[in-house]
Formats: sequence, C-alpha cells, structure tokens
Amino acid sequence: MNRHKPNRSPITITKIAKRTVAAGAAAMLLSACATPPPPPPPPPPPPPVAEAVPYRPVPPPQAAYQMDIPVKDAAGNRTTINSFLSEDEATWHFRSGWNVAALNCTRDVHQPILDAYAQMLQQESSLLAGVNTRLDARYRQQAGGDRRQAIRTRETHSTELYNYFTSPPVRGDFCNTALAISNEYLTARPDNFPTFAISGLQRYEIAFDRFYERYEAYQLASAEWDARWGSRFGRSQPGWVAIYGSLPQQQDAGVIGVGQMPSDPVRVPDTDTGVGVPVIPVDETNSSTPVVQPFPDDSIRSTPSE
Repeated sequence: MNRHKPNRSPITITKIAKRTVAAGAAAMLLSACATPPPPPPPPPPPPPVAEAVPYRPVPPPQAAYQMDIPVKDAAGNRTTINSFLSEDEATWHFRSGWNVAALNCTRDVHQPILDAYAQMLQQESSLLAGVNTRLDARYRQQAGGDRRQAIRTRETHSTELYNYFTSPPVRGDFCNTALAISNEYLTARPDNFPTFAISGLQRYEIAFDRFYERYEAYQLASAEWDARWGSRFGRSQPGWVAIYGSLPQQQDAGVIGVGQMPSDPVRVPDTDTGVGVPVIPVDETNSSTPVVQPFPDDSIRSTPSE
C-alpha cells in the first residue's frame, strides 16, 4: 500500500528567503543608525567692496578754492557794494558796471554792449553829468570840505566797485546780463533812465547772486569731503592743499593764486572820473582748477581742523 506524502516547500528555499529578509532588515537598521555625512561647507563670503573715493569738489570755473563772498542775512539778502544806494548812486553804479562790461565782454556776440554803452553816454550825457556833480558834492560834504580827501575817498570806492564787477567767476553770467540790457537799450531808449539803471543794477546783482549760490554749494560739498576723507586723501587734492596745506605744499601743488584777481591788471581810465577800470581776460570755456585722482597718504595723521 503506497502512501503519498503531502507537498511541502523545500526547506532550503524557505531558509534562504528568511535569511534574505533578515539581511535586508539588518541593513536597513544599520543605515538608520549610521551618522549622516556632514553638510558641504558654506561658500566663502564675497570680498569687501572697496569704497570709491570721489574727487574733492572744485569751485565754480575761475573761482578761487577759498574766497570771501557776501552771506545772506536773516531775511535772505546779501549786502554788497550795490546795496542801500540812493537813486544817483544806483545810476552811477549801473553806468560803472556797463563800463566794465564794455571793456571786458569781448566776444563777437558781445559787440552790442560796447555799441549801446557808447550810445548811452551820448544820449544820457546831461543826466549823467548832473549825477556826477551831485555825487562829487556829497563826497566833499562828507570830507568836511576837503576836496583832496573827497577825491581820494571817491576813487577808492570806484576802484572797489570796478573790481567787484570785474570778478572773473561771474564773467559769463555778467556779460550775458549786460548783453540783454544793451539790446533793450538799442531797441528802445528808456523814457526814464534812472529807473532803467536801477532795474539794470538789480539784474547785475542777480547774476552775482547766482554765482554766490554755486559757490556756497561748493563750500558745503568740500567741507563734507574734508570731514570724511581729508585726513587720509587730502594731500593729494589741490583744493585741500590750497586751504589747509603749508606754503611749501601749496607751492608744490601749484595752487597759490589760482582763481584770484591779478595783482596788477591792465586798467583803462574812466572818461569822467579818471579811475582805472580793470581789464581782465577770462577764458569762459576753460577752468584753471585742476582735478586730481585721490590717493591715500598714510603719513598724514592730522585732520584739516588741526
């Protein structure tokens, strides 16, 4: 009698499967317990950005690195040689400014200034003669009747007035203003010349005030530069040397006298007073103010204020 044995899976196969499962589980357990690899190092920081040192601000063309200008009062007004004048004084000051323009505004486009000035002297000769006589009398009265002292005082004042109008950094704007006034005079002679003169003098003053505004902006900007960079970079800048440097440093930098009035300019005598009117050529297309790339001087240890 044959007996059939029941079918069974091979023991070896079952054991291999169990071992495989056990090995996989062990591997998973080991991998879970293993220390993870360190993260990659962070990227290096970017290199520091070098601060660009700007040039030290320069003054307006033809202006000195350091000069005195009239400051505004509490009401926002400046006091100049053309302030607080009588009608006669304002008329004569206007004539003086026109005289300066006729001699110093020499571009071809400025020819109407000379033409109008010559025409004005002829057409307003009687009026101007009366103004001149009254001013002479006033100076004599102020001098206590001393005629020579009166002449010296008036000549000194006239020289200051002519020098004021001849200021090189205002030349371009001043000549443009004189040209506009001259063209108006040539177009139609004014019915009231003193009123025309007072208005014209005010227009001259506006031209000067525009320069003062530009110069004050330069002063503010240069003071800020000096406070921030002057102690290290100042000696490389002509403007810094011109203001804070010693005389030898100023000589080496070539900044002595830059932008200043000539000490002995050519003068043309005024036809009525005999006072010399300065003639100072100005190249309005070029500025003599040098600009130099700042470089550090580690030997400098003091600040400009010291």
